[in-house]
Amino acid sequence: MVRWPIRLKLMVGLCVVVGMMLILMGGSIFGLHAFHMSNLSLTNQLRELGASKDMIEAVFRLHAPRDGSEEERQALIATAESARGSLTAYFQELKQNTLRGNRANSGVDELGLSFLMDDSLTAILNELRPEGPAVEPVLHGTAFYVGRHPELLPRLEPASDLPSRIERLKHVVMRLPQELHEDFFEILTMSKTQYQASRVIVWTSALMVLAMLCGLMALFHRWVLNPVRLLQRGVRRVARGSFDYKIDLRSGDEMEDLAAAFNEMTARISMTYADLEQQVQERSRQLVRSERLAGVGFLAAGVAHEINNPLASIAFCSEALENRLGGMPGPADDPDRRVVANYLKMIQEEAFRCKSITEKLLDLARCGDIKRERTDLPSLIQGVVDMLRHIGKYRGKTIVFQPKEAVLAHVDGQEIKQVVLNLVVNALESMDAGGTLRIEARYDHGMAEIGFMDDGCGMEPETLENIFEPFFTRRRDGKGTGLGLSITHRIVNQHHGEITAASAGPGRGSTFRVRLPIHPSEVADARREPPAPQIHAA
Repeated sequence: MVRWPIRLKLMVGLCVVVGMMLILMGGSIFGLHAFHMSNLSLTNQLRELGASKDMIEAVFRLHAPRDGSEEERQALIATAESARGSLTAYFQELKQNTLRGNRANSGVDELGLSFLMDDSLTAILNELRPEGPAVEPVLHGTAFYVGRHPELLPRLEPASDLPSRIERLKHVVMRLPQELHEDFFEILTMSKTQYQASRVIVWTSALMVLAMLCGLMALFHRWVLNPVRLLQRGVRRVARGSFDYKIDLRSGDEMEDLAAAFNEMTARISMTYADLEQQVQERSRQLVRSERLAGVGFLAAGVAHEINNPLASIAFCSEALENRLGGMPGPADDPDRRVVANYLKMIQEEAFRCKSITEKLLDLARCGDIKRERTDLPSLIQGVVDMLRHIGKYRGKTIVFQPKEAVLAHVDGQEIKQVVLNLVVNALESMDAGGTLRIEARYDHGMAEIGFMDDGCGMEPETLENIFEPFFTRRRDGKGTGLGLSITHRIVNQHHGEITAASAGPGRGSTFRVRLPIHPSEVADARREPPAPQIHAA
């Protein structure tokens, strides 16, 4: 089934609404534009008609000379000049209408008549003023069309004298109303056509919007109302105790995901008690581990001084006896002498080993204040790695650490360095020659995380449960004291962090992850357990 998120469905609904608005706006705008153009064409045509009326009146005031007097000639010249002015005004209106496209036709016929009238008025003025300079046409195209392209103009009878020119001018002027009448008729025809087209567009737009509205209502019911009703019904059934009820919703969006999550939630309710029991067992195990650590800490604080003094005496006496044995007379290869020397050396080694165990116990019991500061974890880890690479027994094993970013944490650098050292040494001890330890440092969910992944011997589930308990060890060489990870666990907890261990099984490697705060902890130091007294051996 194709998934349509709610966001996409909302976009589709919005597009439908916008489409309806655009269709209605388009139909309305087209109708208004058609009305505006018709009104504008009629208005401009009326202006042109008014200008032609003034020109016709001015032309018809011209008449042939009657008495040939000077006053009559001057009156005819003034009338001709007035007619030329009216012709110029009419030509300007005609030209503006033609350029604006507000005419039903191109206005070629009216322009031709205007050029002929201008030529006739120019000839009349030149004949009325023979002594003056020649009069030029007032329209720019008159000389071009009349002189060079007369075939483009209406044909007229030739005129040889002033009366015939005046009569021809009146004949030309009388043809202008007919042309204007034809223009008006064409404008009315065009307006009627535009009205019919507007009516068709408006009705079509209304029907389209109605169909789109019905479709939008159907989609809204299918995409919104029906899923909400099914979810409401399911919630009510579960609220009445029917935890086996499943909401069957196939909307293909987040509503379906919500129904699936709801079904999953109801399925997990029956598993809650078993999970709670497991959590109680885990919390009990952690409480026992904490009590053991506390007990070991108090025990170490109480007896470390008493143990270290006898151990120091034993080591001192065995060393003194070994020195005196070397100065005693007798053969050096005496079997009894060699046995005594070996026993004295073994006494010294075990005494120093017991001393190191008591020191670790003191470290485990030491819970004083720590000095936190901004620490660059990759640099700290790199220092530990560089130190261990020079140890001979680890040279056949590979440590891979390639930090990708600077990871800063608010910790005590020396104690975290001890944590890293313990985990790296444990990982190297668990691997055979040719093994690889991978270390990574990164930010994860507001914490600094350090990961140690090795391909060593791995751990069993029982080992994972007790890995951080004191004196619990599974070192392959049998030399472990079982305190390293306990001390590591104490240091991490003291920093308000957490450490976890995981393994896929024996022979499949192990993974330790340490999470540390990157900002100063909000937990007050007073809420921690009071520090145990620090007792050092004399």
